[in-house]
Amino acid sequence: MTHAETDDGSALGDGHVVLVTGSTDGIGAETARNLAETGATVLVHGRDRQKGERLVASLPGTDHAFYAADFTDPAAIRDLAEAVSAEFDRLDVLVNNAGTFQSQRRLVDLPGSDEGVEMTFAVNHLGPFLLTNLLADRLAATGELRASDAPDGERDPARVVTVSSDLHRDVVLDLDGVRGPAGPSGMDAYNHSKLANVLFTAELAQRLPDSVTANSCHPGVSPTTALTRESARVFGLVWSLYGVVGGALGRTDSPAESAETQTYLARSPDVTGVTGEYFDDCEPVAPGDGATDRDAQRRLWRASVEWVGLAETEEAGTERAQRA
Repeated sequence: MTHAETDDGSALGDGHVVLVTGSTDGIGAETARNLAETGATVLVHGRDRQKGERLVASLPGTDHAFYAADFTDPAAIRDLAEAVSAEFDRLDVLVNNAGTFQSQRRLVDLPGSDEGVEMTFAVNHLGPFLLTNLLADRLAATGELRASDAPDGERDPARVVTVSSDLHRDVVLDLDGVRGPAGPSGMDAYNHSKLANVLFTAELAQRLPDSVTANSCHPGVSPTTALTRESARVFGLVWSLYGVVGGALGRTDSPAESAETQTYLARSPDVTGVTGEYFDDCEPVAPGDGATDRDAQRRLWRASVEWVGLAETEEAGTERAQRA
């Protein structure tokens, strides 16, 4: 596949801090490497400590760190946010890259849902939703600091980048379908979680102060990643075979190619101040119709607040959202 060329400069550098979730493998690891090359301190996240610490040791520069957290567990996500906030006095970029694909329907117990929530939706949407809200104040404060350091008081916001997929175009929001034992699984559930990523980003951009931007993106198609490692064995084999054939035909991407757009959104000066957009091949494009529904954006936000047990004082941009 052909990817747009990115700029040679970087909005990141020495003294800056970035957190890349799901970065022990594949696209996330490539993104972590790309951002470490700017001189920024990269916080690697995953569940496998051995893989995470091995990646940290391989990154250029110093002071990088690994944090373990299971995104099916809101308490673990809270611990992650608390640890990052306690150990670093700034956060310039949050890349919400962690994700899963479950070929069969599995449920996660959450504080605000007695029925349980489908795992793909919980990991791919509710995990980043909770983490972003918990780190929103630190991001906002960092954005204000970046503006004070910029020449002539130019805006230089902190950034939230959420990795979605063009598969979000195939579904519409169905909040009933993500709760309880009955409902979509496999690809339908995955596509729905990716729609939630775009809806969340759009509402987040409305809520955040001017010192933080929020954008989502399509990373391309990279079957060589570990996304399907917890799926049924047959599906994993088919997906891997598709990667081999697709790669030979130029229809799929390597992890390095798939990391290009989120890398661009995290570090390029070209998108300074750009917010609420959906990107593909480092270019803003219109998302699917289901992702532009303002009512759906708000309904998803309210349900997500309830399901993860987010307190009003923890919620990003409540006053701004009420004025919108």
